[in-house]
Amino acid sequence: MIEFLHSVSAYLETFLDAISGNFWLTFFFIFGVAIGEAVFILGLFVPSTPVLLLAGGIIAEGRLPFWEVYLAAVTGAVIGDAISYTIGFWLKDRVKTIWPFKNHLPLIAKGEVFFAKHGGKSVFIGRFIPGVKAVVPGIAGMMGMQYRYFTIINVVSAFAWAAAHILPGMLLTHWLKSIGLSLELVIVVGAIILTVLFLVLHYWKRILLFFAPWLGEFGKSIQTRWRKPETPH
Repeated sequence: MIEFLHSVSAYLETFLDAISGNFWLTFFFIFGVAIGEAVFILGLFVPSTPVLLLAGGIIAEGRLPFWEVYLAAVTGAVIGDAISYTIGFWLKDRVKTIWPFKNHLPLIAKGEVFFAKHGGKSVFIGRFIPGVKAVVPGIAGMMGMQYRYFTIINVVSAFAWAAAHILPGMLLTHWLKSIGLSLELVIVVGAIILTVLFLVLHYWKRILLFFAPWLGEFGKSIQTRWRKPETPH
């Protein structure tokens, strides 16, 4: 896996380096990746995280402008989610009978459960969770979420999402350079850090419950508050 990420990193660095001299080419590439990452189901196959991490690394080296790349990612993410919402809104449950959506029914079902549990805020949270992020905006449309409310969350989450991918790439590059390592490792290290961070944010209650026996009185209090009572047989 590490070797695969290293190979992807080397390829993307070569590609981004090649287009970095052309502002519009770079802008539309980042814009396109951000759109694709957010489109219903299609987002499963778009490697936005490595692209944006590496873009952040190249920004840190002064070879790409920050604001232009950042706004390209934000704008693409907003439009991508809006496209997904529109697909879900117009097709409703028919989406489950149409290719390629019908090939991913378990993921759509997972997205429906996620949306039912978190409501509107799932649009924000879901953008940061691999897999779910490819279906949540479409599910919001299917469920008839008010478009104005969806748009507010969509825009706010897009700014946060772009920053959460580009800024770590910039910071990691400075750190890797300071210890004599190459830019290619930005994707490897960044992907590991982001994955761990997203898992912690998503499963923080389960993690705290796991460590509760070692947390003394605080652990007992969260066990009492969060553990589901056993149903009598």
